[in-house]
Amino acid sequence: MFAICLLLSVFSGLVLASDIVIWDREKETEDIVKLFNAKLEAEGRKERVEFQLVPYEQQTQKFLAALAAGNAPDVISLDIILNPYFNSIGAFMDLTDRINALEFRDALPQGMLELGAWEGRYYGIPFTVDLSGLVWHKPLFRESGLDPEKPPVTWDDLIEYGTKLTKDFDNDGNIDQYGFAIIGASAGWQMFGFLPIIWSNGGRLLSEDGSEVMIDRPEAIEALDFWTSLIHEHKIAPKNAATWQYADVYNSFITNKTAMMLSGNFNVMTFKQDAPDLEYGITYTPKAKGGQHYSFSGGNLIAISRDTKAPDLAWEFVEFSLSPDVQVEIWAKNGALPVRSDLYDNKYFDAEPIYKVFADILKVARAPFSTKYNELYAPMLAGMQKAMMGTVTPEEAYKEAAKEMRRVLAD
Repeated sequence: MFAICLLLSVFSGLVLASDIVIWDREKETEDIVKLFNAKLEAEGRKERVEFQLVPYEQQTQKFLAALAAGNAPDVISLDIILNPYFNSIGAFMDLTDRINALEFRDALPQGMLELGAWEGRYYGIPFTVDLSGLVWHKPLFRESGLDPEKPPVTWDDLIEYGTKLTKDFDNDGNIDQYGFAIIGASAGWQMFGFLPIIWSNGGRLLSEDGSEVMIDRPEAIEALDFWTSLIHEHKIAPKNAATWQYADVYNSFITNKTAMMLSGNFNVMTFKQDAPDLEYGITYTPKAKGGQHYSFSGGNLIAISRDTKAPDLAWEFVEFSLSPDVQVEIWAKNGALPVRSDLYDNKYFDAEPIYKVFADILKVARAPFSTKYNELYAPMLAGMQKAMMGTVTPEEAYKEAAKEMRRVLAD
């Protein structure tokens, strides 16, 4: 049977065996693997790396099953918010000494590194990054008498600008252009877009170590009260915002029906594809009066599993993934943000200066630390949707959500 398989592999041009296996949800990682294999071949080496694409919704269960069977991939790139859980069950190899020895160690975002840490040791390293911020439509600003180069800075600014930008052009009682749109039907987007609003008011979803729910404290409730006021009091966001998905908000923005939205650095590329003539700007998420700006730090950490039989080759691949050949020539070239701040000065970002904004936004980026992050999605979203629909007050919404979140953390 082995001989038959080997013969088939020769005639089909396939390699059935590999020295290490890489899992990722990002299809671009296949290009990194090809580049790394070409490097190994050019050096006259026989080791080879295999890539397997694992969709986001399958990552957790598939990795858990592989760990239980003792055949986990050598290297895995995971959504940053999943790492605390996998660190808690000892899924990864300790990378502390290797990470600290990197010459570009200080160029890595510390907040992301901390999400890959457990009990003072590092088990994951930043690989890709997504940052949240405010996107504004410059022509709509101009048409409304607003300076297209001056986006809102505070919550009050957002209300003031949004009021001027919300319009019923034909006076039929229906809004034709909203000042602001909210992605209300997605828990992930509520976290990505709204948590920086809470943070700017001094509030938190969870305590620093993820052990205590803090969403029902006054600072967070005040933030949700502000959020719902955009819908019901100031009427600058759609009344049915609780049902809007990302596609609804995005399409509304690129078709000139919404003037502002919260999104991220990935929109630079999507706008270029979907609305190449769109004139827009990206800035910090508006902050509370007296507060400071924050951004949600999404993206992936890359780690080496505890099951690897080739730790040195696995680390060589990880280090290669953080090199300019990858971070610039694959990620920046395709419109993604390099995870190393020392690589923002590159020809692709020089050609698209708006990316430079994210060099500053990255400095204020953070993400919640929790071993049960995804399990907190449902109560968080349910509470926020009820508040956005006006069926409960923001205080009632978050107190109800907090009770369920505490049950989740206690299980």
